[in-house]
Amino acid sequence: MDDKKKTATPDFKGLGHSKIGYFKEVRSKIRELEKLNIQLARRHNRLNGIFNSMSEGVTILDGNLNIVYSNRVQKEMFPEISAAVMNCHQIFYQRDQRCPGCPVLKTLETGQMLRGEHMFKKGHLAGRHFEWTTSPISDAFGEVDEIILIMRDISERKDYEFSLMQTDRMVSVGFLATALAHEINNPLTSIAGFSEGLLKRLKTDGIFHDEKLASFFKDYLSIINSEAYRCKKIIQNLREFNNGASFESESLDIGQIIDGTISLIRQHAKDHHIKIGFENLLASGFNKVLGKSGQLKHLFLNLFKELIHSLTAGGELTVTARNDGEKIEIHLSDPGGNLSDEIAGCQAYQPQGGCATNGRERINISICYNILRHHRGDIRSMSTHDGHRLLVLRFPAVLA
Repeated sequence: MDDKKKTATPDFKGLGHSKIGYFKEVRSKIRELEKLNIQLARRHNRLNGIFNSMSEGVTILDGNLNIVYSNRVQKEMFPEISAAVMNCHQIFYQRDQRCPGCPVLKTLETGQMLRGEHMFKKGHLAGRHFEWTTSPISDAFGEVDEIILIMRDISERKDYEFSLMQTDRMVSVGFLATALAHEINNPLTSIAGFSEGLLKRLKTDGIFHDEKLASFFKDYLSIINSEAYRCKKIIQNLREFNNGASFESESLDIGQIIDGTISLIRQHAKDHHIKIGFENLLASGFNKVLGKSGQLKHLFLNLFKELIHSLTAGGELTVTARNDGEKIEIHLSDPGGNLSDEIAGCQAYQPQGGCATNGRERINISICYNILRHHRGDIRSMSTHDGHRLLVLRFPAVLA
């Protein structure tokens, strides 16, 4: 009987010890988890600090192209990034559908890092050039589930590349113009000299007894003589194009630059039944700009050529140079308004900007803008009181 009672007595002491041991183990695990959470928070803060200290924009995208993280630079470039889940094509390119040939999708499929360049054509970054890199992020099983997209603004580098390209172009044109001048000036000199000689003989020798016939010959010889000298002037203008290869700026008469450029394109305008008129209203002593002759001629040559092509039915292209305080303004008529509309719809003419031409093979407005910026100038489109369209170029005047 006593043995049965002893067997049935519960071991309260052993049960208590087992509960206490269990709770101690739980508390130990909790402390370990707290330490791990602190370590993870520190690592998160460290990574976040590293990403935010970068000068490039960093974005992490998931497999559905949703933006799951963006660093400070990326949010500054694209303020539309918020806590709301949005796709990269919606934020970066204002597209409802995925971009054709999306490099993020290719990286997801292949696991390869890709690199390229892109110029934005819409939004506040229109005309800016960016270099991008897509790198895969793999999970514990080696599968790519997220992508790091790094974007770097390389617009300044593109400007420098343009400057080098422009210099090389000017040097090439200069060499070609020098060779042409050497070969063409000799026959032009002969034509001009002999025509002058014949004009003198017409005055003294009385070769023709018929005054009407003599008048015809005199007119024809005068035209030959003047056109020969005009050709010599065109060759000289081409040779001066080489001045743009020099990095040294000089004080230039902007009226002479425009007049010389018009002489280069006047025949092209005549072939399109277009008359070019130039009115120089610049005051003496306030008609100079600081810059490079070759680059300015390149600028005006491209603008004139584009405006001429826009006048499909012929007409007149007027150029007016005038003073406006400490600025020199060049007014170019744009009857069709095509170039004015392109400029008005483009955000290239902003500080540190470029211009996108929507893929059309038209005048390289970005190059023209860079030439203007190097000369501290700007360009804008405006309408006159009678509804005509104008392009207005403005340069700071340099006192003679």
